[in-house]
Amino acid sequence: MGRKPQLESKPQQQTLSIRISDGLREFLERSKQLIANGRGELLSTSDVAKILLESAKEDRNDFRLEAAELQRNSTDSLWAIRRKWEQHLDVSRPEWILLGQYIQIACEQVMENSESPTSKESLVALLEALLAIRSLRPGRGVGLDRYYLGNIGTMGEAAEMAWNDRQLDPEIVPAVSRRWVEQLRNTSLPQRPSFAGRNLAVALRDEDLPDIVALNQALRPYLPTLFRLAARGHWAREKRPLRPLQERRFEHTVIPPIVEKEFRLDFAVGTQGDLSILLGMEQKDAMYPIAPYTEIKEFLVMLETMVPRLTWNGVHFLGYTTPSGKYCFRRRAEGVVFGFSPEEWEEIRSLFRKALAAPNLQALLTELSLVYGEL
Repeated sequence: MGRKPQLESKPQQQTLSIRISDGLREFLERSKQLIANGRGELLSTSDVAKILLESAKEDRNDFRLEAAELQRNSTDSLWAIRRKWEQHLDVSRPEWILLGQYIQIACEQVMENSESPTSKESLVALLEALLAIRSLRPGRGVGLDRYYLGNIGTMGEAAEMAWNDRQLDPEIVPAVSRRWVEQLRNTSLPQRPSFAGRNLAVALRDEDLPDIVALNQALRPYLPTLFRLAARGHWAREKRPLRPLQERRFEHTVIPPIVEKEFRLDFAVGTQGDLSILLGMEQKDAMYPIAPYTEIKEFLVMLETMVPRLTWNGVHFLGYTTPSGKYCFRRRAEGVVFGFSPEEWEEIRSLFRKALAAPNLQALLTELSLVYGEL
């Protein structure tokens, strides 16, 4: 009799149980957040340990380990990235991944005001930066394109070229991105690709990008915008400015007061470079302090955008107009309301516009935008 053929046995999954230190557990938790971030993956700590072990075996994706370590002290890590940028040095892949993570936080931050917290110009930069990364792929494969489209959708006739014989067209993501860019630049429609930051974060982490020099060359034109977004994400999560404690800039900055009819602005700059503004109102016999930078930026936007019958629901301020036409605002943390006639409101606008035109104040606000981010 012939021998019966033996069935080939399947490799069995082995379970490994080990004890780990608290420090290693914290590292795995940071890695879990980094690996799962942006793609809707539900991972356990053991899942992350398995992914990292497999990555180590195949000698790939070790930048995830480095990025998780950078996150341990995100303020110093992001500051080091800024110093590299200012010195025209290449940013490492783990550092780009860290930037992407905080950019995503900034773009998806929930704001009380109904407007998107991310400007149209920044969204354009995010879309173009993604295409720059995507152009570095070794081949024309679609890679993560399905994921990207899931976040920004398809637009108009661009949707018709999405699939060809059940195969995703490699030109669909560039086509959709260019359509978004055109719409953001040329129309006032409220629709925005809110998850563009998520796409960039995943591209920086998961795209096959072996050449770090090429990555830096591709993204360097967008780095000013990307860094400001990351700085805002840092502020949203850490609630502190993005600067080392020992850093002292603008220590001797002096900004002269500005007067406009019944109103006056006085400025003070602290040793850490933080700005405080005092709005003097002669007829009301009152002086109103506005600080720190996060409140100053929101106050400026409220001042320029508030019109009759529009309510400003900001993070720091509440603004509205009365039936008689008065412009009113108050700080959310206080109960004191100030009201102004339309003429007075315009005088205050003119006062702040004159202040923002001063070169020394422009330089200070530019620096603070890198410390607190785009707000």
